[in-house]
Amino acid sequence: MKRKEVFFLLAMLLVETSVGGFAYPSNCYAATAETESSSEQSIYSLANHYFKIKSISNGKYLLGNKAGYEAQADAADSGMTFYFKASDLREYILFDQDSKYLTYNTFNAIVRNTTLSDKTRFKVEQYEDNSFSFYSYVKKKYVGIKGTSLVWKDNVDDTCRFELELTEGNNPFPEADINIYFYDGDGNPITTSNVMARPSSGENIIGTADTHAHLCHNKGSGEVVFNGDAFSPLGIADALNDCTDLHGVNGAYDIWGKAVDGATTHNTSGYPNFSYWPTSYSTNHEQTYYKWLERSYLAGQRVLVHQCVNNEILGKVTNALPPYKNGVTNDMDAIRQEIEYVYKMQDYIDAQCGGPNEGWFRIVTSSEQARDVISQGKMAVFLGIEVDTIFGADTDFVGKYNAGEITEEEMNTGLENIEKQLDEVYDLGIRSFYMIHALNNGFGGCQLYQGEIFSIMNYLKTSDFYQPEVSTNPRVFYKQPKADLPEDARGHANVEGLTETGKWMIHQMINRHMIIELDHMSDKSLNDTLDIVWEEKYPGIICSHTRILDMFNPEDEAWEQLDIPRMIKIYQLGGIISPMMWETTTGHQRCATDYLEYMIELSNNSETPTTGILDNQNYFKYDGPYEVPTTWYNMNDDESDDMILGIPYGSDVNGACMLPNFDKVQESFDTVDYDTFTDLYPGIYADGVTAKVNKQTTGNVTFDVNGDRGVAHYGLVPDFWKKMSTNSDIVDINATFNSAEAYIRMIERAEKYSDTYPSRDESQWITTSTEYWH
Repeated sequence: MKRKEVFFLLAMLLVETSVGGFAYPSNCYAATAETESSSEQSIYSLANHYFKIKSISNGKYLLGNKAGYEAQADAADSGMTFYFKASDLREYILFDQDSKYLTYNTFNAIVRNTTLSDKTRFKVEQYEDNSFSFYSYVKKKYVGIKGTSLVWKDNVDDTCRFELELTEGNNPFPEADINIYFYDGDGNPITTSNVMARPSSGENIIGTADTHAHLCHNKGSGEVVFNGDAFSPLGIADALNDCTDLHGVNGAYDIWGKAVDGATTHNTSGYPNFSYWPTSYSTNHEQTYYKWLERSYLAGQRVLVHQCVNNEILGKVTNALPPYKNGVTNDMDAIRQEIEYVYKMQDYIDAQCGGPNEGWFRIVTSSEQARDVISQGKMAVFLGIEVDTIFGADTDFVGKYNAGEITEEEMNTGLENIEKQLDEVYDLGIRSFYMIHALNNGFGGCQLYQGEIFSIMNYLKTSDFYQPEVSTNPRVFYKQPKADLPEDARGHANVEGLTETGKWMIHQMINRHMIIELDHMSDKSLNDTLDIVWEEKYPGIICSHTRILDMFNPEDEAWEQLDIPRMIKIYQLGGIISPMMWETTTGHQRCATDYLEYMIELSNNSETPTTGILDNQNYFKYDGPYEVPTTWYNMNDDESDDMILGIPYGSDVNGACMLPNFDKVQESFDTVDYDTFTDLYPGIYADGVTAKVNKQTTGNVTFDVNGDRGVAHYGLVPDFWKKMSTNSDIVDINATFNSAEAYIRMIERAEKYSDTYPSRDESQWITTSTEYWH
């Protein structure tokens, strides 16, 4: 089959597989009119406040007429009230009391209208006399006064300077609400700025960790598949806009929605009506708008790992179809674009919160930084990468050299190019990444995914379809279509394991103390990787959005994923297991918790390394019982690096997996009663602070986790955990709220790693008889 024919088949297969109102912003960001005087104003403190604007040159206040503004009002009371919505650091949109914007028209005249665009964005400059000027972001000129009219000026003079008088108002710029309200010990309402607990040095963090989230997939995979933004300088109406431009009328162009979500058509309306999306049933409409993310943070999330993500083949296919965007498709170009985006997102949140470093969303590159920002009551954000061919590594350079297919110089050139890009992303803040994702590459083989689409994608990228073999894992039941293997084979696995270049890369990551992402590796690749990290005793390993094979039934056609024996091995090495949020509803988190808890108990109560058996028949479906060994970290007389009972989760939000709904497990959990929904977990908030959690409202839609949209967006993650906590047989909520501490401890163990840490005494690192891959 020719490449063009396969490309066309992929496109057809994707298509044919179809199966309010405005809310007040959170008041945490700035002081009220009673607590901040004009002399205390700064460029940053203007954010989300109301002001009267007075011209320095004629002493008059701006008032509005039908077409624009005039500096004609003698008193502030008769002047126009403006809401200053931060669009970036030192930059604002001026939104007036009549819901119009300061802007300019096609004739370059300064006007007021209801059209939101980059023309409404103004850089603000401050002067020694506490006056301000407004510089057009697009026009590149200053707003000045001529007589009483507003005009453009090339340079600042007295006519371009204005005083801002803080005032009251009742028409804020449109924004999503948090719908969590806080009270002090006397029951008085308080702002959100200081409500989170601030653990000191050596004190355990209480809070959750999401180790696998995609904040900006709209900037990857061709920039045409995923609609919406986590933020926009123009605000929520632009960030969560109608998706017709990308997905076509009634979603006609949305091949992802048809193939992945089974949505043959969909209503495209965005803010404020959201007729169809966001919903747990749609994976390619924005679900991590920053205010929704803030709601999760304010309910106890202290760590988030943002995975820069891209699918190059998907991008090329969709860019070849309407609306022909011609967006970025190359993996490394997409990564760079997404890293830039998430730093801009941090700036944007800073701008809402009072200036640089003031926001609750803090990108960190070390455990020390993470603990520092959490001690300030904020959320630590780590950066990772999940793409198919990271660093363009489509060749096994070391393997080819060993086979005599290339010269040593060619091998070194290839490896140096990879290492250069590795150092580049490290300098940009990346601390974890996937060597292997959905396709085979120069580092190794990937998991065999269900359906033919990924095999076709693998051909388009590597000129080879998936090559399956009979799986040796008794839990694997999925059979690759059209595979030339015995019909009675229980399941299929990828014949490809870790390449020689992949083994080299593992050591490169260890040398840089980076976190090795293990999901998506084929059985052989994962086994090869475990052998290397076991030999090195390296703790920086994670399954950040995993499923546990032993929890599936044969009819589920389970494919190459994590199983209990390898999960135990990862725990023994000091790594982390984060079950998918979706699988949390069916006991995967409980399984991971039970084995980790037993390992900790065994280690804490043993004087010498030993093994034991977790006596729970629920986990012996295919094999077992499984031997559980002690872990060196809980036997080394250093409590600071102990494995603790903390189980993060992987939402995979804005990825290929839906956020949870409860269609099939509704009877397993109680209904969330929002009338009594208060603090989600003890220790989240500062002493004396209590919370009341209401249903989340965005625009004209109020979201209810009990409803038919499920966990419609990231703002309902707290509601999800509230519902989960009603059934301790399925979920250990204590382990969930210890997960931020557990994740950061894993980072600390990896950072501390050296020739002497951890111990290399093999007697302290016992193996078990149930490590079947050996």
